[in-house]
Amino acid sequence: MGSEESLISEEAKAAIGKETKRYLGEVSLQDLQRYAVTVGETNPLYFDEEYARKTPYKGIIAPPNMLSAIICWGAGPVEEELNPDGTEKREERFPLKVKRVMGGGQDLEFIRPVRPGDRLTVTTKLKDIYQREGRTGPLVFTVTENLFTNQRDEPVLRCTQTVILR
Repeated sequence: MGSEESLISEEAKAAIGKETKRYLGEVSLQDLQRYAVTVGETNPLYFDEEYARKTPYKGIIAPPNMLSAIICWGAGPVEEELNPDGTEKREERFPLKVKRVMGGGQDLEFIRPVRPGDRLTVTTKLKDIYQREGRTGPLVFTVTENLFTNQRDEPVLRCTQTVILR
């Protein structure tokens, strides 16, 4: 990486491997059906209990990518607490000398279906943080693992996501 200044603070490097746990809430039938409609999903597995009972799932389930797609659980922040792009303002977990944030992709491992009434918790762990030189200058990459569990502490989804910061 040469002699360029690192955009990654020592505090950020020290956060690698640390976990935080957060209760997200209960998934309602209405929530999962609204999500399905929003993404254009019409599978009766998400809408028709009689149909869904005849499948290997034995009942209605949430669309598989619903958990990783929701940015803000619950009612969400009031308008004054939103960033200009409409996303929720969040406290930084660690300082970085960057100004822009971009999605870098997700790897999803679907472990078990999510059902109406499931109460979900997510455990988040920073797996890695590193800097690379891009065409327009240095970029910071964070790799985070989110493990979603239900009320029985059973894993339902593992989402490993990369975020690119500049």
